[in-house]
Amino acid sequence: MPLNRERAVQLMQDKGVDALVASSTENVYYVSDYWSLGKKLGCGVEAYVVLPLNNDPAIIAPMNEADLIIYSGTWIDDLRFYGEPKVAVGEVEEPSEQTESLLKIHKETKAETDGASALLKALEDLGVNKGVIALDTSDLSPAIFEHIKGKIPYSKIIDGSSLLREIRQVKTKPEVECILRATEITEKSMEDALEIARSEISELDLAGMFTYSVTYDGGEVSQNLIGIGERSAYPNPVPSIKEAKRRDLLRLTLGCTWGHYHSNISRTGVIGRPLGKAQRLWEAVQGAQDAVLDIIKPGVKLSELYAEAEKELGKAEVKMRTPSIGHGLGVECNERPWIEREGEAELLPGMVVNVDIPILELGWGGLQIEDTILVTGDGCELLTKTDRGLYLL
Repeated sequence: MPLNRERAVQLMQDKGVDALVASSTENVYYVSDYWSLGKKLGCGVEAYVVLPLNNDPAIIAPMNEADLIIYSGTWIDDLRFYGEPKVAVGEVEEPSEQTESLLKIHKETKAETDGASALLKALEDLGVNKGVIALDTSDLSPAIFEHIKGKIPYSKIIDGSSLLREIRQVKTKPEVECILRATEITEKSMEDALEIARSEISELDLAGMFTYSVTYDGGEVSQNLIGIGERSAYPNPVPSIKEAKRRDLLRLTLGCTWGHYHSNISRTGVIGRPLGKAQRLWEAVQGAQDAVLDIIKPGVKLSELYAEAEKELGKAEVKMRTPSIGHGLGVECNERPWIEREGEAELLPGMVVNVDIPILELGWGGLQIEDTILVTGDGCELLTKTDRGLYLL
């Protein structure tokens, strides 16, 4: 399971929380292994996981996603459902194990009318409806939040979304393995795309090759931003029919998911040989990232990382124009911690962060390098393995 349960228990105890309730697609998955497709697609679905401090957890899901829960192999035994099923229950002589589990759920479960009602009953049954509840409001409508709050007047509701973000900052070994696999797929697919990079190739050609390669390896594309020439300076270069010509810069920000965990990498190339300005600015970009990587270890403040990059860019007379030079990576592509100028939080062993240094100049072009780093007990480990230099194509 993704959940760092030991860290969750410790933080819940520190904050005096009796139960944590996850509600967003990502947080529900993080705690339970169950990925709600209807919720992710914005179909008005409610899904929750209740994680009590001193009791067993429970999943609350629509009856029509019982198959997704069975498929997930969740570690949670207490499954609660709401709503009417879309399937009829038939008789099968020799059903598969999954079908047998589904038949049992549909025959034996007394579903609640709606998700909020099922959640409230779970809180009562688990004995936490009068305690301190950390409720994840990141994907709750105001109406549902007020309804839940009004039905448990003797409880104290605090922000569960911030608590979940704090728990998720330190990754477990299975989480790191998923991120590493997603990174491997992205890097291989990026290099497949760069293999066809040449004059007269279009951004769409490169993006198509990247998508094909990711899909072939079992990943799911999450980012596919490719800018050629002056479009390399666009912050979000959605691939177009723009074709490359000699001396053009090529900037790529790419990513995919594996097991719902993200990868994220940025690289820069040039068609042919770089002109003097491109070479000078590239050395500044790579030098700034190198300086940050050199000081990453437990106990270093995020603001120190930002300051180091800003100082290195300043040596090349380049002004820092981004409020953040990186972010955490996990079940969301951009999650805590942010590497910001005012970031007072410290790096912890097990954090996975991206260090991202861009220089974007509209009318000229853009350069960027972004890598994924695991903070270890005494330093860091690069999870990205491809060449970090300027690609000459």
